[in-house]
Amino acid sequence: MDTGALRNNETIVTNTRHYDSLLKALEEIQKVKHGLQTNLSSDLMAIDIREALYQFGLITGQVSNDELLGNIFANFCIGK
Repeated sequence: MDTGALRNNETIVTNTRHYDSLLKALEEIQKVKHGLQTNLSSDLMAIDIREALYQFGLITGQVSNDELLGNIFANFCIGK
């Protein structure tokens, strides 16, 4: 299990899925920060922001497995 403490406020994340989602969200936020520094198109940064929000939604329960499966089947051709 790869869990850790967020050093600045000593919050401990004990759920591996939450920890992974937090790391993914952090990566996306860092991409947005870099995009702001390099004047990247806001359309491209919006993709990263949506992904970060999605990762937070997985933690808070705003994104359910049903929604995830619905999104997969709605956007991808499976079995064709």
